[in-house]
Amino acid sequence: MPLPHRVFLYGQSVSVLGDGLAVLAVPLLVLRLTHDPLAAGLAAAPRGIGHLLVGLPAGPIVDRLDPWAVLIASDVVRAGVFTALPLLAWAAAARLWIVLALAFLAGAATVFFDAALAVAVKDLFPGAGLLRANSLLETAAQISQVAGPALVGVLAAAVGVETALLVNAASFAISLASLAAVARHRPAARAVPAARADPSGVPRVRRGTGRALAAEFAEGVRFVTGFRPLLVLTVVQTLVNLCLAVDTLIVYFAQVTLRLPPPLVGAVLAAGGLGGVTGAMAAPRIAARAGPLPVIAAAVAVVAATLPVMAAVTAWWALAAVNAVQLGAVTLAGVVNRSARQAWVPRHLMGRVTTVVRSLFLAATPLGAAVAGAVAGASGGDPRPAFLGAGLLTAAVIAAGWFGFLRRCAAGLTPEGAGSP
Repeated sequence: MPLPHRVFLYGQSVSVLGDGLAVLAVPLLVLRLTHDPLAAGLAAAPRGIGHLLVGLPAGPIVDRLDPWAVLIASDVVRAGVFTALPLLAWAAAARLWIVLALAFLAGAATVFFDAALAVAVKDLFPGAGLLRANSLLETAAQISQVAGPALVGVLAAAVGVETALLVNAASFAISLASLAAVARHRPAARAVPAARADPSGVPRVRRGTGRALAAEFAEGVRFVTGFRPLLVLTVVQTLVNLCLAVDTLIVYFAQVTLRLPPPLVGAVLAAGGLGGVTGAMAAPRIAARAGPLPVIAAAVAVVAATLPVMAAVTAWWALAAVNAVQLGAVTLAGVVNRSARQAWVPRHLMGRVTTVVRSLFLAATPLGAAVAGAVAGASGGDPRPAFLGAGLLTAAVIAAGWFGFLRRCAAGLTPEGAGSP
């Protein structure tokens, strides 16, 4: 792999660590200002709220612009936000509404960053390189989910949450430096934003109007609905995310139902993170041998099998093992699915398609969590029926998707997911 490509991946891996740091650092600052659980919950979900705020227009805007400029601007915003937060706290000028507004601004910048990153990865890593690149980035993301909050906890206890926020800002500054260093090495043929040539055939509407953004977003939706393998995978993953929202009950299940002490609850969650790392690292080799669609289908089938098993376990080590297998399979399917989507989608539609599918995925999670909580409540506080029901629904979804359509497509795809069915 050329040195500029490695610099890009390592820089983005550090950026992902910043996302993991923010998961705990901002809520800790909010809890110091107020003990309001709603405010702390909002502070812990800036990316999801960012999608609600700017998810729909972000895709068309990214497709109009140079994705590298969007990446750099997004990192400037995020580094600025996480520098401003500790400075405001040290100056005793931090107010709840200011902290939340800045957190939502960083979340909105992350939405733009994620959409532009999909285009940049497609540019730099064509063909089989997509899987390897996404594997490394997802491995970093999984590590950050474990190491990020742990690091923030240590820093907050030792030197204060403000310093933890500055470390977060430094991670985005490192990402920014890597982007600036690599931008001039990107493929020349892909450097000019494709949207300027308007190859999509969308009728010319005056740029900058809401009507233009709506027309361009609609084209992304039409591509998703018109390209059958992508449509089926998007529906399958959305429904699976709806079912997997039951995982929000794992902490409750471990602590309340199984009566595990906090260290063992942490061990269960850490095992899931390790499983995710394993799934991300194994994705290129497994997909290269079996092809993307069979791997995705098999991984989702494993997820479906783990949920009833999770409902039956009684020991902490069994719950940890099942959680590791489940998150490993989830991550494996996610990496392969993302790589296939990047290979299938034309570059000038990449931003729009990315925001369309991610908005669907994110919207499914809170709805599924509400249903899972309601089922557990109706069962006298026992989450086991929710896990069992989610497993049966997941099995039905992947069986319908595979035998109804995906199996017929699998033979027409290359192992890397670059071909067309």
